[in-house]
Amino acid sequence: MAFKEKPFEQKPTFEADRDGFVKFGDVSRKLLNKQCQYGVTYAFGDESCDCPNLGKDLRITGDPGIYHDVKIHKDDVDEFIRRYEAYKKEQKF
Repeated sequence: MAFKEKPFEQKPTFEADRDGFVKFGDVSRKLLNKQCQYGVTYAFGDESCDCPNLGKDLRITGDPGIYHDVKIHKDDVDEFIRRYEAYKKEQKF
């Protein structure tokens, strides 16, 4: 059986506002494969589900209780995803 390579997946682009912020929900759905209300717990941390604060020192705005209003600066998206992937690997999930 021949090995088939996965086709190259282009990194998604996000529409930024005039200050350079993108909707966290878009990032969460496209890069974390999580609905916004679940992805945002990693951006702010949530002790009730043992989610670490992976957004520390990143430009993330909004209230996690109103998760649809949360935004992350476009230049911080890659670092947030790097932290999330490292956490997933560390937790083995």
